[in-house]
Amino acid sequence: MRPERLLALSSLAVALSGCPGRIIEPPVPPIVVDTPDAGSLARSARGNLRFKGPERLQADFAAALELQPSDVCTELGQYQCATFVHNVALGGVDPYGPGLYESSGITAVTTPLVIDRLAWSACTKRVDLDLLAPGLAQVFRGVPMSNGKLTNPEGQEVSNLIVDLTRRALTRDPYANEVTRYVKLAKDLEATSAQPARAWMQSVCFAILSSAESVFY
Repeated sequence: MRPERLLALSSLAVALSGCPGRIIEPPVPPIVVDTPDAGSLARSARGNLRFKGPERLQADFAAALELQPSDVCTELGQYQCATFVHNVALGGVDPYGPGLYESSGITAVTTPLVIDRLAWSACTKRVDLDLLAPGLAQVFRGVPMSNGKLTNPEGQEVSNLIVDLTRRALTRDPYANEVTRYVKLAKDLEATSAQPARAWMQSVCFAILSSAESVFY
């Protein structure tokens, strides 16, 4: 573009702004923060919510549970669930197979099922590793158990584990109603599971990792 043309357009923009010498930006709407005690989240000023996608989702699950990304989920023990088997369902691309060079930009019908599979696989892996070697446990540690059951579901150790899991996955403290719900889950599983402590650890981990707050950013 010729310099004189560029100068003319710039002058026109300044004139239309109604303020000589600078362009006035529109005011940014304030962020409305709901009361955390009510279990609500801060509302985004722009509402630009994005799905994490295969690589980010796998990496975040691995980081939250202190696993290697390759240990989050595998098919037949060798194919990565997130980046190979279910890559397209998680919004990835596959140029060498069906020739998909660009992401569709939307989630698929099977995406929730894939997320559940990744979260359950990662949680089961971490729980089994920690229960197998309690002295080397990375996440599920310090919770008293007896005969496969939590000794005291309402004890401080259980609450501490819930807090730790929530901080790891969601980078925030759990709300009071979340802690209450997860403690109640422990009591409910005692009557329905052969290994209630293990089932509770898997379930709480799965509930947090598969939540909308965990899979979007």
